[in-house]
Amino acid sequence: MISKLNESYIKENKQTTNKENQIKIIKFDDSEFPEQLRTIKNPPKQLYVKGDIQILGEYGIAIIGSRKCSNYGRTICRIFTNNLIGYNLNIISGLAIGIDTCAHKTSIIAKGKTIAVLPSGFNNIYPEENEKLIDKILENGGTVVTEYPPEFKKTKESARVRNRIVSGLAIATLVIEAKEKSGTSITVRYTNEQNKKAFCIPSSLLNSNGKGTNKMIKENRAQIVTKVEDIIKEFPELKLERKINFNFLEEKRKMEYKSKKTQKINLEIKKENLELYNFLMKKPQDINEIAQNLSMPIDEILCKLTLLELEGVIEELPGKKYKIK
Repeated sequence: MISKLNESYIKENKQTTNKENQIKIIKFDDSEFPEQLRTIKNPPKQLYVKGDIQILGEYGIAIIGSRKCSNYGRTICRIFTNNLIGYNLNIISGLAIGIDTCAHKTSIIAKGKTIAVLPSGFNNIYPEENEKLIDKILENGGTVVTEYPPEFKKTKESARVRNRIVSGLAIATLVIEAKEKSGTSITVRYTNEQNKKAFCIPSSLLNSNGKGTNKMIKENRAQIVTKVEDIIKEFPELKLERKINFNFLEEKRKMEYKSKKTQKINLEIKKENLELYNFLMKKPQDINEIAQNLSMPIDEILCKLTLLELEGVIEELPGKKYKIK
């Protein structure tokens, strides 16, 4: 079924897609098709791409993890993402809620390039709340890619098999945090099958979100790492050197200090987002509370929350609540 959808879309839209929808179709035999995907098991027959096609062939690390990540997981993700970008490595992930989203957003803040691999077509973005994040990825020179035609909707199977592309594009996979049974383990399995290195951040025995990572380390499916240099030293042939000295944590501290100066921040926030920002000043709020109090559509709220988070003035808490930094 998917194959027929692909063939139909390519035949009908090959001449107009690039101009109208900014989607480029790369078939397996095209010279632009990423070389590292040609050799994986069950390679995609074609890719639908938005953004910079060239970075699909550059060195990158896949960063994956729990959708319901802890504050610890989110912090570690930011540190490792920032430092990997410092070595001119692109960040690859699946745009899922949690660690994936954190990796993409950190890449943008740290002025790196990130690649998002979708389990759906461009007209049915999944998850919906990350549509604006896709815009930010593209605005910052990143790339969004899928093997599915625009009208294809995400399924459980497409979410699973998408992971072979996430690992396939990368030179290695880094697991930040994962439950014992999760989609993350599927990506690690693909990584192992592709004869690539998988790395894991060790987790507290009391953290249910970290049981999967500890198990992968114990079973030798992934190598334990505690700093980015543990990853870099595994690739001496690439001669990776730290070239970018952007300090994400320092930038984060500046944002936190800046957020205390409410009056100054209010002047910097766009008028259309100011009502939402002022409402969050009272206490952390979830999307339903915001919708009830501000009489604002959910999709509009999600858009504004994403923009405010990317600007560094609010942050997401466990339970999908948002607060002022």
